[in-house]
Amino acid sequence: MQKIDQTVDVARTVIKRGDVVTTVGDNVSAKVADICQEMGTDFLLLKSQHQTYRKGVWHPADQVLRISKARVPVPVKTAES
Repeated sequence: MQKIDQTVDVARTVIKRGDVVTTVGDNVSAKVADICQEMGTDFLLLKSQHQTYRKGVWHPADQVLRISKARVPVPVKTAES
């Protein structure tokens, strides 16, 4: 498997690491831990939000929907003297 930076979901929304997604067929919502590509298919490593210490499950990217974007900390601006 080759690691990639981003992919798209079933609604053609860009998915990156840290985003929260839900699967189309099941009632599962999870955080994206990793994104890989193999033989033209993109896969997401999904980790449950309430059990982030578990290994996770690989799921095809074209069978998920993004619920929320990853929270990226905003750098704090300091006053220069």
